[in-house]
Formats: sequence, C-alpha cells, structure tokens
Amino acid sequence: MRKLLVIPGWCKSLGGNTVSLLAMVKGFQRSESQQVCVLTQAGSLVEEYLQQQGLESCLKTIVAQDQRQFVQRALQWVNQQPRDYPLLLENCATSKTLPAIALHTVSLRLSRRPVYYMFRDLAISYNPVGNLSRTVVFTCLAPRILCNSKFTAENVRGRLGEIQGILHPPIDLDLFNTRPPVGSPPQKLQPILALGARIILTPSRISKDPINDKNLRSLPIVLAELKAAGHHYHGVVIGQDTSSEQTRSRALLAQAEDLGVADRFTILPPALDIENYYKYADVVVTLAPREPFGRTVVEAIACGVPVVGSNTGGIGEILHNFAPHWTVDPHNPGAAAQTIVHVVHAPDTPTVLAQGQQWVEANCSLVPYAQKIMEITGLQSPHLQEILAY
Repeated sequence: MRKLLVIPGWCKSLGGNTVSLLAMVKGFQRSESQQVCVLTQAGSLVEEYLQQQGLESCLKTIVAQDQRQFVQRALQWVNQQPRDYPLLLENCATSKTLPAIALHTVSLRLSRRPVYYMFRDLAISYNPVGNLSRTVVFTCLAPRILCNSKFTAENVRGRLGEIQGILHPPIDLDLFNTRPPVGSPPQKLQPILALGARIILTPSRISKDPINDKNLRSLPIVLAELKAAGHHYHGVVIGQDTSSEQTRSRALLAQAEDLGVADRFTILPPALDIENYYKYADVVVTLAPREPFGRTVVEAIACGVPVVGSNTGGIGEILHNFAPHWTVDPHNPGAAAQTIVHVVHAPDTPTVLAQGQQWVEANCSLVPYAQKIMEITGLQSPHLQEILAY
C-alpha cells in the first residue's frame, strides 16, 4: 500500500502548522486510510501531540539533535522507501532546513519520487541571500506546490514555482463547535472570568517577525480605547514566547501598564485544548497585517465566536467570504475598538456566524481535505473520491 510521507518543517512548537498537520492525519484516519506516515523528531512536541491523539501508527520517529539534522535524517530515511511513495514537505523553507533539502535535491530528482511542498507562510527571508537560496533550492527541486490560501499563493507564484492547488487548512469540527463547554473553564482562565469583563481572545505566538508581524502591540491600545469609551473588556493573548527571558511578553505587559490597562491584559502560555478557551470568549481579535491564512479565524467561527480581524492577508481573505464588515485596518486600533463593540452587540451577528460556519464546513472539513490531498498526490483517484462521497 502506497503511503504519503510527510516531513514537517518544525517539530518543537505548537502553532498553526502543528495543528494543521494533526488535522490532516485525523482526516486520513476518518477516511479509513492508512496511507500517511508523518516523520517526527524524537521527543518533540509534534510527536507528543500526535501520540496524545492516538495516532502512533502514523508516526516514524527520527532521533536528531536539532531541526536541520532531523530533516537531513528524515530525507535519508525517505530515500530508502519505495520510489512511488510521494513526499510532502510541510513548510520546510527555513534557514535551518533548506541546507538539508539542498543536499538531497539530486537524489530526489533522480529517484523520480513525486515531491510536493505545502506553503503555510510566504517563505520570505529577511535578506536577499536568503531569498536567493530559496529560489535556487526550489528551482532545482521543482516540487509540486500547494498553498494554504490565495494570499499565500499570490506571494509564492512565479517566485518559487507554479501552484498546483490551494487547500484551506482543515480543522476538527468535533472539537471546534458551538456545543456548550463541559465542566469548568480552563484553570488559567478562571481568575479572568471572575472579573466579569467581556473576553477578547487572541491566540497567537508572541513573535517579532517583520515579515509576518502579529501586531500584538495594537491590542493594549485597543483595550485603552475601549476603556476610555466606558467598556469593560479584558484582552487575553494565548501563545508561545520563544524570546530570551520572555522579553516580548514583558514588553507587551509594560505597554499595557503605560496605557493604564495592565489589569485588563493577560498573556497565557499555549494550550493543547485551545477550543475550550474559545468557548469562553466574547470576541476574537486578530490584527496581523500579513497573516498567510488565519487559522484562529476559522476555529473561532466554528465555535460560534465572532472575529474582528485585519482587512488584509489571509485573515481578510477568510472574513470577506461572509463578514467583510468585521474587518478593519490592522493599524487603526480605534476602528478595531469600535468594531468590537458593534460586533458583540449587533443583532445580525448570529446570522453572520451561521453563514461563516457554513463556509468553514464547506472549506475546512477534515475528510474532504484528506481526500483532496490523496487525490493530488495520486494515492486516490478522483473517481474513487466521488464514490466515497456518495
């Protein structure tokens, strides 16, 4: 039985890439297909995450000291597998992984193994040398390119190759749904809920990336605008901070202190049960100007939570399908604050959410996503997919 071999670009962080990978494997599982094998670094978060979901049968563990060595050894293992097993590189275009891919480009081309590459970000480097190296590697490897949004495709097309397909990342609708939460709220959220404020949730890694700026510094300003207008909201950022001594988190907290909203702003660590946090939020706010897709938008909508988001990038792309009036200029905190109040109180919000949930189900469900991957990579014919759907 042929299998899709998947190498993730990063194994040690919890973010959209990891969640999308898990969702894809779940989609294969629910399609009753065993035709996927995810290579993971031993002891990594990706390994732990998939094991917790009972997906050990889909894993191949690679012992490695770092991500570069992991990709190098993973590709060595792939080269030992049957040549008709397609390879999917999941967002591997980083300075830590490109050298390993470059070393195996010739062997991959000579083997004639079908190679696919999923872009989940724009793969833009901070310097011209980095961009040149990406161009050289992708030109030599010539993978069949998939993207997670039209916005990503527009930034990749012509620069790193031609696009074979656009697949919105899948989400598990059994987890992200409008059913009332079971049991108590997440422990870290309970003291905030006790304050009685409306909750603004922003799931996001706490980074300082000039190319994909998460723009979290706008959130304390939004809270200050809401406070000045007499509204009681509490902003909760939940995500990973990899900076030394948490300097990025400390800078955000200091900004909130300067603006007089320190008592209305909290940063929490990443959580594997993020769906339980959505269900206690009044609104999700995400103001990243160049977010490639915006998974948090889809997750929030599936949970019945309205979203105020950027009118640009992948966030704007999603919201313009059903809620263009929920989008704002990401650099205008005042407009964001006004839109938050409007969306929370607007009588048409439930109707817009219902339309959004229909879009999410049509475009981001697990099984159709997995079947589309199987079709694109040649593991399943379009005719068979129609039979299974019927």
